[in-house]
Amino acid sequence: EIRDAIYRGRADFVYRVTVGEQPFVTGIFPLGARAGAVFTPWIAGWNLAMEKCTLDAGAEGGAVRHATLSQGAWLTNPIRYAVGTLPETLEKEPNDNAEIAQPIQPTRIVNGYISAPGDIDVYRFEGKAGEEFVAETQARRLRSPLDSLLRLLDAEGNVVAFNDDFEDKGAGMLTHHADSHLSARLPRDGVFYVQVADTQGNGGPVFGYRLRMGAPQPDFELRVTPSTLNAFGRLAAPLTVFALRKDGFDGEIEVALKNAPKGFTLAGG
Repeated sequence: EIRDAIYRGRADFVYRVTVGEQPFVTGIFPLGARAGAVFTPWIAGWNLAMEKCTLDAGAEGGAVRHATLSQGAWLTNPIRYAVGTLPETLEKEPNDNAEIAQPIQPTRIVNGYISAPGDIDVYRFEGKAGEEFVAETQARRLRSPLDSLLRLLDAEGNVVAFNDDFEDKGAGMLTHHADSHLSARLPRDGVFYVQVADTQGNGGPVFGYRLRMGAPQPDFELRVTPSTLNAFGRLAAPLTVFALRKDGFDGEIEVALKNAPKGFTLAGG
């Protein structure tokens, strides 16, 4: 049965459906790698003839990438994964509470997963009073079913900061912004803990995440609308550039034309 979610219908509500014993990927682990590393994640899904695959993590390419796998005459659905520049670490169980928390040396990315319903992953680090600390998960943006919840705790178990859902305006097609992002200035010297959990209490092998924790990484992205511009001679064509600032980036941003044809100029960049 195929229908519109709210029972609508029009001549332009068209679709394509493929039916068969085709390979379909439901998840990978880890969800990414450091640029330049050999990236061979474990894969899960249906009708797969392989348990691992090799994905491009070369220095050239975007921070979020897509790939499809070839299996006989079939191609899998697209796999979405991340490639970063920070050091990376794998989660090590058991790490379910403060007593057995996994020690982490910020700033780095931890690749982990919520292994079972109710599982909580806890990481321990040493901090200094006044340091700015950021923790962020990438999960739903990489097609993990995890609905993450982040908590930052001090040595006595007091909550310093927490976050459930954080809207990433750079992921405009995402319908549920279920990833988490928190930032705080550490109140004292000593041990602190970062907890990662699923808000809905779910878990399993495909509930993976990438946890970035440590000092802020100020950066920005740009989005331009319209994405394609038709400009006529002797006329002005307006466009809007949106700056998406991350981790407190407050520097100036200059926009310029690149390889513009003769006669084209940009005002207000």
